[in-house]
Amino acid sequence: MKEKHKAYMMQAINLAKKAKGKTFPNPLVGAVIVKNGKVIGRGYHKKAGSSHAEISALKKANKAARGASLYVNLEPCAHYGKTPPCVDSIIKNRIKKVYASMRDPNPLVNGRGIEILRRNKVGVKVGICRKEAMLLNSSYINRVKQDVYRDR
Repeated sequence: MKEKHKAYMMQAINLAKKAKGKTFPNPLVGAVIVKNGKVIGRGYHKKAGSSHAEISALKKANKAARGASLYVNLEPCAHYGKTPPCVDSIIKNRIKKVYASMRDPNPLVNGRGIEILRRNKVGVKVGICRKEAMLLNSSYINRVKQDVYRDR
C-alpha cells in the first residue's frame, strides 16, 4: 500500500515540474485525485494567479471527487490571495483524505490548511515523498524563510 501512495505522490510532483519557472512567487504544486485505485483528476499550478493544482484536479474529477483521496506535494492553502483557499474547495467537494508531502512554510498557511481540513473531518497524512517535494521547492522554501526573518 505504501508504494501506491508514493507512486501517486510522484505523479503529483512530476506534474508540478511542468510549471518550473512560471509560478514565481508561488511554489510548484501538483495534485492527483484517486478513487477506488483509479486516478480521476490531475492538475498543477501553471502560473502565478491561475488556479492552484488542487482546484484544477477537482475540476477534472468533478462530482466523482466525493469520497476520494487527494495527493498534493504541498499543504493546501488556507488563505485568500489572488485565489480563494484550496481547503474550502477540498471540503466542499467532500474529499475524504489528503496526502501532502510537506507543510507549507509560508506563515499564512504553515499548518493552518491541515488544521482546517482535520477540523472538517478530512483525514490528513503528511510526509510522503517529503525529500523530493522539498528539493522541488527549495528556492520557494528559502525565500519564504528569508522573508519571515526579514520581517522581525
